Amino acid sequence: MKLNKILLFGILGAGAMGVTSCTTEWLETSPNQSVNIEQYYTTDAAIREALVAAYDPLHWYDYFGTYNALNLQAEIMTDQCYPGGNDPNDFSEWKAMFNFNVAPTQVMTGNYSTSYSGIKRCNDVLFYIENYAADALTPENRAFYEAQARVLRVFYYNQLWKWWGNVVYYTTNLSGNFLGTQYTADEVYDFIITDLEEVIAMKALKWKSETLNVGQVTTPTAYMLYTELVMYQNDKARYPQALEYMKEIINSSEYNLHPDFSEIWDTDHEWCEESIFEVNYSDAAGNRDWGWSNGPGGTVSPKVTGARGYDMRDGIHQDGWGGCTIRHSCYESYDANDLRRDVSIWTPEEGSYQKGDQDTGHFIGKYAPLQGANAGAVADQSLNFNNNLRIYRYSEALLNAAELVVDGAGSGDAQGWLDAVRSRAGLGSVAANKDNIIQERAWEFLGEGKRYWDLIRTGKASSVLVPDDEVANGRKGSYSDSKKYLPFPQSEVDQAQGTITQNAY
Repeated sequence: MKLNKILLFGILGAGAMGVTSCTTEWLETSPNQSVNIEQYYTTDAAIREALVAAYDPLHWYDYFGTYNALNLQAEIMTDQCYPGGNDPNDFSEWKAMFNFNVAPTQVMTGNYSTSYSGIKRCNDVLFYIENYAADALTPENRAFYEAQARVLRVFYYNQLWKWWGNVVYYTTNLSGNFLGTQYTADEVYDFIITDLEEVIAMKALKWKSETLNVGQVTTPTAYMLYTELVMYQNDKARYPQALEYMKEIINSSEYNLHPDFSEIWDTDHEWCEESIFEVNYSDAAGNRDWGWSNGPGGTVSPKVTGARGYDMRDGIHQDGWGGCTIRHSCYESYDANDLRRDVSIWTPEEGSYQKGDQDTGHFIGKYAPLQGANAGAVADQSLNFNNNLRIYRYSEALLNAAELVVDGAGSGDAQGWLDAVRSRAGLGSVAANKDNIIQERAWEFLGEGKRYWDLIRTGKASSVLVPDDEVANGRKGSYSDSKKYLPFPQSEVDQAQGTITQNAY
């Protein structure tokens, strides 16, 4: 499976093959390795290459100049984790976000750049299909490639929309002065949800990817993305449709809860029956290094979150950089019988590691840096761990459905769906109400980047994300509605020549 993941995400985008030049020498010769874009993207195979290039930015999120993995950047914002690190100056961008004190010159840029890179590549695929390869594709393949590119584009815009809200939106790549139109967050939502509805209506995606293509977006991926969008927007008019999509996943025979929660996170159970969508990483021939962080290979996130200077006495874990420490209050919030606690949270022995800033003694267990997990790297081992990032799991479909029923979206077994998640964790039943479901999500998805968005969409953020003294260097600022959207990177504002209005952070 690890080899298959390299095939999907490790191939270079064919866009690099479009060569242009204004020199006389180039005009007078035709090198065998040079071809114009409009000549190259005329076959099914070439469109598939462009589509692989559109997937590739998914694995850049963990590090693209800054540490902004989709799970970790959201996780450090919650009431469950701290940014951590070696000292108060370590992970400074994280700490500015954590304290709700971000300057435009300090904002995390990796997520922003990665998302727009993905959007550009998705737009390329759609342009090539329409203008160069229309006659070379079967109707089925054309629809299949288009649907994947459009779902990916919505996924990338979703990251921008949640973090920055009022972003520049376009579906045809910019040209000329490369200045686009900035829209309000609500307008961006309308664009992306409509785009996704149209894609789903095409019925062109597969229900589940074949083994050789694990990592492709599927119909359930689109359903989960749709539901995430409408629930975050509190778009209650679309709740009934979201519920129907969740029920369709639940009632299918293709997805289910994996019986052993601890197994979900090992490499042997990537893309197991619980997995709806993952970002693929592999250490096999991992080429990522600090000079080419977007190269094919593994992820740096486990190194970021491991215990600093850990002496590896348990024979399981490597050392790390001490980031994203888990609060002791979070650890204590779990029932002692909850089977998820000691899987989600790793607590190394006292004296086995170097205590850093905001140390709590607890670290992320789901994505821990395990011994041997980067052994196949041919470049920097820190950047090439083999842990896949789980984006959507079946348990989230169950909890989404339960919450939607509680919110009046329609009928369904909210109690049974909630109980199924708790039963797998070794726990008994609790009432299926909104507060219990949101709390269950906190326990189920610790380390997966869900909690921060749950607090915002449910209106709990302003009362929960407040100053604390649980550790010496705890949170100093408070969440407010004005902090919902990060400032745009100042470099982007400058380059936009006055066409982007800075967020009122």
